[in-house]
Amino acid sequence: MKNKMLLCVISICFISTLSNAGESSETSTDSKVQIGGENMTRVTGIGGIFIKAKDPEMLQNWYKNHLGIDVQVWGGTSFRWVDSEGKPYAGTTAWMIDNGENFKPSNSPFMVNYRVANLSELLTVLRAEGCNVLDKTEESEFGKFGWVIDPEGNKVELWEPPAGE
Repeated sequence: MKNKMLLCVISICFISTLSNAGESSETSTDSKVQIGGENMTRVTGIGGIFIKAKDPEMLQNWYKNHLGIDVQVWGGTSFRWVDSEGKPYAGTTAWMIDNGENFKPSNSPFMVNYRVANLSELLTVLRAEGCNVLDKTEESEFGKFGWVIDPEGNKVELWEPPAGE
């Protein structure tokens, strides 16, 4: 039952991401929150879904064989965004299955990566709001990453993509 529920959550996330792919790159006002007299954009979309597996290779093969997901050597794929006419749109959604070591300290079987507009600013605000923000951050050619633990103990990845992505 847990696996069916997880698949439903993942499907909803992908459907939501794909249905929004054809929209303008302008962030909707729903993701803006009033902070100190200013509207601050927080989450702008889903950057990735990561699944913990007891047997990552077997599960990767299942998704490849039964759902047609082009699982790459690194254990996942990048779904490229397209507009309503099927033309490429700036952005991707990552999807990956692995052993979940990077989910720690969470014990959840999944981790969602959310795209954000300004990682540093958002982490500062989340700390001020009393959220459990992890001290570690990373910056690479893939962008900037930070993490927060939600009230249920799920590790949430926050990602500020490189400019233009």
